[in-house]
Amino acid sequence: MSSAASGQVSNVLPTCANIANMQTARTDNWTCFHNPASLVQDAGWQLAAQYENRYFLPSLNTAMLQVGYTNEYVNVGVGYAFFGYAKYQEMMAGVALARSFGRFSIGLQANYLTLYCGDELGYKGTFIPQIGVTVHVLPELTIGVHGFNPFVQTIAIDDQVRRRLPAVYSLGLDYRWKEVLHWSVQADYDVNNTYRIATGVEWQAIERLVVKVGVYYQQQFVGCMGVAVTWDRLRLDANFELHPLLGVTCQGRIGVKI
Repeated sequence: MSSAASGQVSNVLPTCANIANMQTARTDNWTCFHNPASLVQDAGWQLAAQYENRYFLPSLNTAMLQVGYTNEYVNVGVGYAFFGYAKYQEMMAGVALARSFGRFSIGLQANYLTLYCGDELGYKGTFIPQIGVTVHVLPELTIGVHGFNPFVQTIAIDDQVRRRLPAVYSLGLDYRWKEVLHWSVQADYDVNNTYRIATGVEWQAIERLVVKVGVYYQQQFVGCMGVAVTWDRLRLDANFELHPLLGVTCQGRIGVKI
């Protein structure tokens, strides 16, 4: 993702619906291409669609679709993300597997990234792994660790040029107070870019409304705010980030659990 977005430098990597893009220690709202260990949730199906625009530029849009299924024996999810315009595109598909061992959960994910670099170079592709862990240290306190592309893989653009893909290592903490407030902290490091430190709270103000406020530092301080509206098994999220130099990033997501 760009330098303004969550410690990642590939545009195809979608942000999550949690405030300030903090998914590593959250186990209540899985997002594909983030910590696969968070796929361990209540039994059933879950579906989500997400759309993100950066700085009101038509060429900086990322779309994502995902489906997950969980029960006491298997936790599996698949997702697809797309970023691009006519002359350059990034597409990534992923399959995640997770398993819970009481307070400890582990998840693995295999992704296939495809780049379209124009008619002359065509399509280039490679596999990228992910691994993540969450530990419920206390009933209200969770710690998460996640690595995207932990082996720092590259992709060949042509016979002479190889592009080093983002390799993101994350450590997160989530504290839940009486199930109405989440306070999260997360640190990310990308070997291609820089470090990122984020914090924020999500407060269930009333039965069907969640208010989100946060901030992260990645070369600049970026303010974040959002809301979530829930109705039975349906959840709608809207998140906004204000970068002091680049402008506003908007994200919308609709999810349903069956």
